[in-house]
Amino acid sequence: MACIEQNAEIVTPDTANVKTVAPFRAKQAPAPAAPARDDATLEFASETKAANSAGLPVVIKIQKPWMLVLGVSLGLLLLAGAVAAFTLRAPVPLTGALSVETDPPGAEVRIDNAVRGTTPLTLNLAEGRYAVVVQRGSNSKQLNVEIGANATKSYHIEWAAAPLVASLQTGSLSVVSDPAGSTVVVDGSSRGQTPLTIRDLTAGRHEVLVKSPNTTYQRSVQVEAGSTASLVVGGAPSATPSWGWITLKTPFPVQVQEDGRVVGTSEIERIMLPPGNHELDFVAAQLGFRQSSEVRISAGRGAPVSLTIPRVAMNINALPWAEVFVDGTRIGDTPLANVMQTIGEHEIVFRHPQLGEKRQMARLTMRDSLRISVDMRTK
Repeated sequence: MACIEQNAEIVTPDTANVKTVAPFRAKQAPAPAAPARDDATLEFASETKAANSAGLPVVIKIQKPWMLVLGVSLGLLLLAGAVAAFTLRAPVPLTGALSVETDPPGAEVRIDNAVRGTTPLTLNLAEGRYAVVVQRGSNSKQLNVEIGANATKSYHIEWAAAPLVASLQTGSLSVVSDPAGSTVVVDGSSRGQTPLTIRDLTAGRHEVLVKSPNTTYQRSVQVEAGSTASLVVGGAPSATPSWGWITLKTPFPVQVQEDGRVVGTSEIERIMLPPGNHELDFVAAQLGFRQSSEVRISAGRGAPVSLTIPRVAMNINALPWAEVFVDGTRIGDTPLANVMQTIGEHEIVFRHPQLGEKRQMARLTMRDSLRISVDMRTK
């Protein structure tokens, strides 16, 4: 009986780089193994051959171990980056505030050509420079504003300049007649009865008619811009004067009223009144001012009237600071609080040794205190 010898191939383990798997016995010879395929990270050798009948161990080789270390390191770096991106937050932007007030209120405020509201207005803005336009009707004010972190920029704008310009183009006319109650016609238009003060007449010459029941007077009167012309008409002069007058000096225009009727203004030299006692009201509505006084008039004589002009507080500030003058009188360095001044128009001058000088007109009224602030760093 012939004996067939089978050759068995034995793989000797590589003690330097092997991993031993528990021995096992092969039941039957398996089909030929598929060719070995490289892994991107680990590379395994295929089983050498099916285990022989002697039950020798199968050896698996691990190749390129540095790729395993590299993959783990990259994974840890990615994980750390994801955690950092999740935990970090964007920095909170630094902000400041802008406050704009106007007199009168209701002016439109545009910041960098975008409408942001009407005055009085307070906004929180990121720090930086802004182009601010404040407009009310034909009045407009442009500001270059720099907002700092945790700081407030405040601006108070007066629109009182426009009426001052208009007053320089017009004047007034005071008409007094003897007897009183005559009709006054100016340039063909009836304007009321004497004594009468007509405001807002254009500068120049005007034709005036003063009509009483028995007589009509015609005069040509020259009205100067910003001043008051006076016209007095009456019958034949008598030996005994039948009129007296009052004189009045005030720092701002005041109407003189009796029983709700205007009998003159402080802008004319004499306000004619019949003899006797008169309860007069002195009114400057634009300033909220009103005082009353009883005056006794004597025929042919004048009676001076003195008024008490009230004082109100104003608060003045400048950035970074400035020396302040009111109507030419130095009152100190900013900030200045509760500076008492008489009501009416005042010129305020701000001076800084490096930033120069700025001027501003301010109107103080009885209605509220005034706050004025300027930025000496802007042009």
